[in-house]
Amino acid sequence: MAKPTRLPELSEQDAGSEIKAIYGEIKACCRVPMVALIYRHLATHDGVLEWSWRVLAPAMRSGALSAAAREATAAPLSIALPPLTPSEAEALGLSAMDIAAIGYIATAYNTANPYNIIAVRVLMGLLASDQARGSAGGEQGKRVAPATFPALPTVVQLEDMPPALAERVKLLRVSGDDGSRGIVPTLYRHLAHWPDYMSASADALAPLFQNGEIETAAVEIGTAANGAALSLGAELREFDTAEGRPSGAAREELLATLGAFADTIPEMITVGRLLMDALPRN
Repeated sequence: MAKPTRLPELSEQDAGSEIKAIYGEIKACCRVPMVALIYRHLATHDGVLEWSWRVLAPAMRSGALSAAAREATAAPLSIALPPLTPSEAEALGLSAMDIAAIGYIATAYNTANPYNIIAVRVLMGLLASDQARGSAGGEQGKRVAPATFPALPTVVQLEDMPPALAERVKLLRVSGDDGSRGIVPTLYRHLAHWPDYMSASADALAPLFQNGEIETAAVEIGTAANGAALSLGAELREFDTAEGRPSGAAREELLATLGAFADTIPEMITVGRLLMDALPRN
């Protein structure tokens, strides 16, 4: 059986100066220590990240996207994981420092993903038209100063995980088909540094995927994000210019990939909040 295709991405360390500058401002605007997979993927296509950032930067820099993200994800979850007790944490080999590190990683993703779902939906809305609708001008606002946060550990690639864990991770999605388009959520790849914890978390999450409760929560988040992105996208249309904008088959391919992210990110917002809420409190 052929290996599933992994979504291509350009890491921060491998990025050139222009892409690295965009990555840095995305992190500063979102107040997070990492740049999301969607942007790392967009950067693998000539000019596409630059086009995307021209569209999104005004709302990122002004705080409008931040406000939309908070509003779209404000509703509390109606589901929960069983709390991870101190004795269970000890059995998984987790020290207080491990738990703090896991909490930091989960908080980073819980902060970034509300931004990400709005951004993806805005880009999809603009790309629904096969031609740019903006002009070359437009004020993008003042750049946001860099922010410094403790770095996250390197991601663990799926093929480098223990095989049993890799199989569990691949099953953590609402759809059983290949609609993920090679997306392996980076949250799981970071938490795989604690394989016993990630395995136990996957076992706890699996029933919520299977019984539809994560899907229900994700749909609610996605619906709220759609409304927020529709309003915001109308304001950002003037920045949707032709330079770097994909067309033809490339546009269709990007729309399909963005659609996969639009499904996956609300799931990961739900998962990240569930994992964070289940961690032991000091």
